[in-house]
Amino acid sequence: MDKLLNEFRQDLISSDWVLFSTARAKRPNGKKEEENSVYKSKENCPFEDPVKSGQEIVWGYPNEKEWQAMVIKNKYPAVKQGVCGPDWKTGPFNIFDAVGVHDVIIFKDHDINFSDFTGEQGTEAVRVYKRRYQEIASSGGCIDYVMIFHNSGREAGASIYHPHSQIISTPILPPDVSKSFYGSLKFYQDNKKRVYDLIIDWEREQKKRIIYENDNFIAFCPFVSKKPYEVRIFSKESHAHFERMPDGLDGDLADVLLVSLKKIKKALNDPPYNFFIHTAPVETSSSEKIHEFYSWHIEILPKLSISAGFELGTGIDINVVDPDMAAEELRKANV
Repeated sequence: MDKLLNEFRQDLISSDWVLFSTARAKRPNGKKEEENSVYKSKENCPFEDPVKSGQEIVWGYPNEKEWQAMVIKNKYPAVKQGVCGPDWKTGPFNIFDAVGVHDVIIFKDHDINFSDFTGEQGTEAVRVYKRRYQEIASSGGCIDYVMIFHNSGREAGASIYHPHSQIISTPILPPDVSKSFYGSLKFYQDNKKRVYDLIIDWEREQKKRIIYENDNFIAFCPFVSKKPYEVRIFSKESHAHFERMPDGLDGDLADVLLVSLKKIKKALNDPPYNFFIHTAPVETSSSEKIHEFYSWHIEILPKLSISAGFELGTGIDINVVDPDMAAEELRKANV
């Protein structure tokens, strides 16, 4: 019988606490509802033919006529283009105009989930991510941060079935990124070591939570996983900025990302999931020292749990799966 885990663990970087309570995994759960056939329908899909459906196209990859991926403007953007102005106050509160770029990256095949991409398709996705990031980051204006993320499945926030990612810029540093960024800086100042290098070295020494690695990247279930079966992917040669990753590594990154997603699909019966890229803030002439303490990485979060009263009221996540057990399951999933 597996030993039950019941303990608080503190994240080394953000200082956030996570409560591991594996006995709670035995709680009854409602059955997953069948996906609506209309949601999956090609006939009703606005991304099947972007030109016909009136999408505002930015560019297609490798070109607009024979595209395998296409960047379009989000019809319902969370941030909007505009003039960058100063922040101001209303009473005691700071306010900043929500100015930025919000694009959608559509992938060609309506019925192929990202986790089912071939290596070539995955490599193309990485190249599109990098190219569009570089364009947005260099466009000037109110751009402090650029986030690339992918939602798969309704429960993970994908309102359209057709596979697509999103890229959004913000004039502020998002809270989670800020915690990661400044937590890494503080650790470096206190210990004269890069915290992510320390974590990766420890995981490779422990050999418990690594699910896959190749020559240049490593994927593992973090010791302080906030969510069940959380996976993080790091470059073995740390760098702060995703967009500066050498082109020759695009295929290796696609490989480790796709293997991780395929293992999650097989081991967990194709769950909804989110993944996103945490990279350093947009690079400036004064940001070279970032490379001394920060490492960009990808986080994959299968959507298997719902935050309830305790999590919302305390800010402490409850994880019902021991990361050691999660990694073992994912490692054993042959793909």
